[in-house]
Amino acid sequence: MNKNLLPHLGFLAVYLLWGINISSMKIGGQEWDPVMFNGLRYVCIIPMLWCMTYMYSRRRGMSLRMEKRDLGLILFLGILSAVGMEVMLSYALQFSNAANGAVLGRGFMPVLTVIIALALREIRITPRILIGLPLAFASVIVIVAGGEQGLHFGMDTLQGDLLLLLRSLFGAVYLILMSRLTSRYPLMLLITWEMTAGAVVLLPYVLWKGDFAFYASISATGWMSLVYTALLATMLGFTLHNWSLAKLGPFKSSFYGYILPITAAVSGYYLLKESITVYQVLGGIGVLLAMYLVQRDRLQKGSDAAKKNEAVNG
Repeated sequence: MNKNLLPHLGFLAVYLLWGINISSMKIGGQEWDPVMFNGLRYVCIIPMLWCMTYMYSRRRGMSLRMEKRDLGLILFLGILSAVGMEVMLSYALQFSNAANGAVLGRGFMPVLTVIIALALREIRITPRILIGLPLAFASVIVIVAGGEQGLHFGMDTLQGDLLLLLRSLFGAVYLILMSRLTSRYPLMLLITWEMTAGAVVLLPYVLWKGDFAFYASISATGWMSLVYTALLATMLGFTLHNWSLAKLGPFKSSFYGYILPITAAVSGYYLLKESITVYQVLGGIGVLLAMYLVQRDRLQKGSDAAKKNEAVNG
């Protein structure tokens, strides 16, 4: 198999896991408090991650140490991911709806990533990007507009919609900053520190909210939802995500987020018996075409200085 295809296949696997997770969280979310759910999924996997990271470092003879500046950055990204992205998404959807969440909370992330990368002079817009980015965004709108709960913008959703846009901005910042660390440190070490930061910041809420009566009220289905989200969607999903991110860079990585409405619709069809509309099929075709254009594109550096730095750093 062509090794260049592996990070692309990695992202396809990630968004398949995350698409299934949306159905899983719809089922489990009927029982769990959103912040409690996210806090527990981080707390549960920390011991396993540190054991795996320690064994990995011993086998490879690699150090677990990080420069203070980089350690501070990965801890910041962990908090940004746990609170600024995951918890904020759950909170924003209380004031908006799932369709707005798909467009504003995720759909804008590649757009904002391009804007930031252009401002940093890291990339230059190419014809394929000019076609692919608007096509993908429009296709996502077609997908969600044709669903059971279509797009709706108004004063009643304004608070949630603004939070969703902020979530997309945080996601773009996360991708750009994380891509600078993945080339310098072992992936397992970065994932472990990131999840540890998320667990620590959410732990006080877990300890305050959780008691025997609360845990006893959760059904077996609710616990299965948590286990799937913690082990597959979070631990495995984030590992594959950041490994592929290191190979593809922040912009092409962010673009894979447009696949989520497709995998979520397919998952909902099989797991929740939801229907798939003609709009979703047409939108899915548009997304796949846009993905082909962008992923086949060879991003061009935005400045001569960037080219020189790349040549010097090898």
